[in-house]
Amino acid sequence: MNQSQGIVNFALIVAFSAAGIWNDGLNARNTVQREADALENASVLAAGLPAEVRTAIRSDIRAYVTSVVTIDWPEMAKGGTLEDPAFGQSENILVTMIEFLSHQPPSLDQQPIFSALLNQILAARNACIARLAASNSGITWAQWIAMLIISTSALTAIAICNTHSLRMQVTATHLYALVASAAYFVILAHDRPFIGSISIKPLAFQSLKAN
Repeated sequence: MNQSQGIVNFALIVAFSAAGIWNDGLNARNTVQREADALENASVLAAGLPAEVRTAIRSDIRAYVTSVVTIDWPEMAKGGTLEDPAFGQSENILVTMIEFLSHQPPSLDQQPIFSALLNQILAARNACIARLAASNSGITWAQWIAMLIISTSALTAIAICNTHSLRMQVTATHLYALVASAAYFVILAHDRPFIGSISIKPLAFQSLKAN
């Protein structure tokens, strides 16, 4: 393996990893927005239903948004798993809404607006599941090991290829180490979309909460 081959190999694996992380982050953001949009649509659609149903649905939506912002997000930021009981509260609220609508009289559930409302709540639940799954996505240990092996091998190859000049060897290895460190920093910063200072924030839900 020569110097250029080592650099190319490391660049390729970083590029593939970064592309996957970027797509995961983008999908996570879209999932959050889709969930918030579904809840907002449900709140608007509820206006066309009887007062008792409208009040119950909007109350549950507010409770769900509060649960997502105050419970789900802190747990996701801590790297909570899907089996974490803390995520059950928001899930139960959605299930309660679905059960409440399923027990409405036939005269109500035959209305087009009722079906649209139920579909939005189901869409919110699907997006919730996708959001929680995205919070646990990231590079696997196998991928990390592969990147470490390749980057270490490339660094060793660069050092060997420049043994004819100590100054060139030191310069090349330090430059490569700097580039590799920057690449790892970017991957680590975006590996988990809901963890870290540049993570996805619950702004879409906070705007619903304020309404």
